Amino acid sequence: MTLNDRFFRLLSENELFSGVSPELLRSVLTDTQVSFIRFVREETVPCTADGRPALGFLLRGELLRQSENGAVPLQTLHPGDLFGGEALYSGAQTPASNLIAGKAGEAALLAKSAVTLLIERDSGFAFRYIRHLSQQIVLFGSRVGRYAGGSAEQKLAQYLLRGFGDYKTFELDLSMSRLAVLLHIGRASLYRAFASLEQHGAVHRDGKNVRLVDRDMLLQFVTQ
Repeated sequence: MTLNDRFFRLLSENELFSGVSPELLRSVLTDTQVSFIRFVREETVPCTADGRPALGFLLRGELLRQSENGAVPLQTLHPGDLFGGEALYSGAQTPASNLIAGKAGEAALLAKSAVTLLIERDSGFAFRYIRHLSQQIVLFGSRVGRYAGGSAEQKLAQYLLRGFGDYKTFELDLSMSRLAVLLHIGRASLYRAFASLEQHGAVHRDGKNVRLVDRDMLLQFVTQ
């Protein structure tokens, strides 16, 4: 996508930009202040433009936001959603979360300098930006608290027993990223959980093909 009428219309439909005058938006968001990236499914998507923090705006596809270590799923982003705003002024050298593409798509990256100009020139935008950050803090805090209990092995074992307990072998119909979201765990945690179940002789996995080796062992993971 380019900086055309459709882009500015989509941007204005987002709550953060909805009250900004079209003239101000077009004067601030120029070709030097906005870049576009495309991504494929399960690709890690950056929150930077030219190595600098940026405010992302999802145009197409789906992004899965996870905690930095991949242990906690935080948010599923759809077209029209923002990302990266919480890190724009933090000064952190590493992002507080990771973005994994659930579906292929495209996003716009707004330079920090452009966001700063909008904050300085439009008090309404500044207020909405603060509100957006506050909402993100509440959301992330609740998600981390919700998924702190229960191990990844327990959740995976329960899923396998409930969904495929009557089968000796089966094929997973979800990608690892989608399964991690479904189980409310990070993708890295899901891989570790599968490895742990395999080490204990409960299952054997070969890509998407899974064999239930010891159902009693799986049940032990669920009840531990």
